[in-house]
Amino acid sequence: MDRQLMIAYKMNGVVLPPERGFPFQLVAEDKLGYKWIKWITRIELSDDADYEGYWEQRGFDNEADVQP
Repeated sequence: MDRQLMIAYKMNGVVLPPERGFPFQLVAEDKLGYKWIKWITRIELSDDADYEGYWEQRGFDNEADVQP
């Protein structure tokens, strides 16, 4: 898969409404929906290879690749 990520602020030329993730939504077309983060207000980076995000702490797969 392509593995491209986008941070979207518009959808079809219109600023994202709150229910679609305003102010920003992460779009990851090759990932399952729980990786499409809505309501992004800040981005934190970590060099901890063992870090687990919200969904991963609850048992979801870190990769979440869409199967063709």
